[in-house]
Amino acid sequence: MSVAMTLQTQIALACLSGLSIGFTLGFVGGGAGTLSVPLLLYFVKVGDAHVAIGTTAAAVAATALVNLVSYARAGLVRWRAGAVFAAAGMAGAFGGSRWSLHVDGGALMLLLAAIVAVVSMLMFSPVQASGHVAPASATPGRGFATAGAGMAVGGVAGFFGISGGFLSVPALHFIARVPMLEAVASSLVSVVAFGSMTAANYALAGKVDVPLAVALVAGGIAGGCAGRRAAKAISVKRHALRRFSAALLLLTAAYITYRSLG
Repeated sequence: MSVAMTLQTQIALACLSGLSIGFTLGFVGGGAGTLSVPLLLYFVKVGDAHVAIGTTAAAVAATALVNLVSYARAGLVRWRAGAVFAAAGMAGAFGGSRWSLHVDGGALMLLLAAIVAVVSMLMFSPVQASGHVAPASATPGRGFATAGAGMAVGGVAGFFGISGGFLSVPALHFIARVPMLEAVASSLVSVVAFGSMTAANYALAGKVDVPLAVALVAGGIAGGCAGRRAAKAISVKRHALRRFSAALLLLTAAYITYRSLG
């Protein structure tokens, strides 16, 4: 009986975690994986870091798909830039997810915290804070640069089992020259692609907890609706959306480091 109650409690906690994950995906188009992995480990009490990573990848891919459809209906998705970025990143996601299965879980968490912290600092940087974004066609070779960035982000996303949105959004914004709100929406194309590839690799290794993934998605759908509304409301304020994303990532990096070292 206690085992059943423990499973029920985990599913309930996973559903609550999904609310925050869905909100984050809808609000900033990324960061969901960096929240989901520590939530599964420290809040839902999943004992294996690799199971947390595989389950996160499956849940984030499904939740991102729901958010992508909603953004697409609003006409905010730049399909060409998003597709180029995602297609190039699929190979990186495959290689990264296969490699990470052989790396110690504790080391994975510390590496993840370091990368998240670096990205948050770059997003806070005054150089990155320029309000002007040139059209995508203004720079020759933009498609190759976008594809290269996609491959790199896909590798990171696959290795850590995360959505990659916290890297995809700034990459699409500054490299593909997509406006911030549309970069949030377009990044979900790659989030779905990278998450699906990573989840497939982890599922083959028996590292995906299906009931917990379903609970995360259920909570994520509800949270995503609120996140999309918040993103549209705050996007009219200069740099507010990017700064919120950066602050959220920095706090997440600090918490992962604290728990991993503790």
